[in-house]
Amino acid sequence: MVSLTPDVRDSLAVHAAPLLVFAGGALLGIVTGRGRLVFGLMVLALTMAALINFGSHTTFRAVALLLPLNLGVIASVGETRALSVRGAEWLGVILLQAAVVGLVEFLHPAALGASLDRPLLAVDARPWISLPQLAIFAFAAMLGAHVARSVRGRRPLPAGAVWALVASFLALDTAGSGGPADLHFATAGMLLALGTVLEAPPVVHRDEVTGLPASLELNKIIRRLPRHYALACVAIDEFTTYRDEHGPEVGKKLMRLVAAALTKIGGGGHVFYLMREREFVVVFRRTSVQTAARHLDAVRRAVEAATLDVSVHKQPGGKTPGKAPVVVERTVAATISAGVAEPPSRGADPFNVLRAAERALENARRSGMNRIVVEPRADASTDAQTG
Repeated sequence: MVSLTPDVRDSLAVHAAPLLVFAGGALLGIVTGRGRLVFGLMVLALTMAALINFGSHTTFRAVALLLPLNLGVIASVGETRALSVRGAEWLGVILLQAAVVGLVEFLHPAALGASLDRPLLAVDARPWISLPQLAIFAFAAMLGAHVARSVRGRRPLPAGAVWALVASFLALDTAGSGGPADLHFATAGMLLALGTVLEAPPVVHRDEVTGLPASLELNKIIRRLPRHYALACVAIDEFTTYRDEHGPEVGKKLMRLVAAALTKIGGGGHVFYLMREREFVVVFRRTSVQTAARHLDAVRRAVEAATLDVSVHKQPGGKTPGKAPVVVERTVAATISAGVAEPPSRGADPFNVLRAAERALENARRSGMNRIVVEPRADASTDAQTG
């Protein structure tokens, strides 16, 4: 209604609406850890910017196809923080697409424009809809998927994604007809933000000492692993002796130090802590054991070089009654060992792979500790590799 009212549509407040929605929603997504909201709003903002700054039909058809695919995929994947390794990967994918659209505008490839405009059905819908058929089918596919998710799960995010896709469709259709589309894009952003914010955050069971996801979370992720992955078991060398000598508080500090080092691991590793086994487990998706071992070795070296300044209370003269304990300042250090394993074949039980990683960890301990051992595949004849 606002877009059809010239006096209201041309006001400064209306023109500022998309900027306020995109900037405010992105800030909200960063603060609350809702990376999907940040990336969805970024896609909308880049699409609107491309339509404003680029005027070719090829660019319009490219963004009309990319917009529903991006919004649909972003709303479907798991939540992630924008300021994280996985968030950086998503950011790279979005910016790469923006660069490709810019290159298309610069080169004006006629063949690409013809391909994007090629009808899939012998129906001429151009008198009613300005979008090409390929983009219409992309919108229909994403809408169908999220309508099904919304009906099945009754969750706010799929519902918000449905209406954000509808508003985005109207925005592109309006832009293709030569009309102002900024209000429709702002509406799509608000609907996406509403669905994301109303979505209940996933319940994550965390270890109280390390702050890492606990064994229940590991059981969830280990059942959804891809075909190719690697699992690693990591333990602090002689931790029980270390804790008995320096005290439980020093032991907790050491566990936090190792946990902090592991959370910075490369290769997209996800770290968990198993309190009962006093072990850390690192899950590497779509990563070989050799690559996982290299990333773990970098953490091993970092832990080996790190130190802790601690205060240890000691009773003077053995256990002489009546004498106050003496506080001894010390600088202590520790090391870690790890075992890595991968599935021997397609369809292998991931819990068997985890047990293979535990065997490799025991081999690392027996071999002198402070090392990484790769468990050979069940069908391999080579010996374990020790780093």
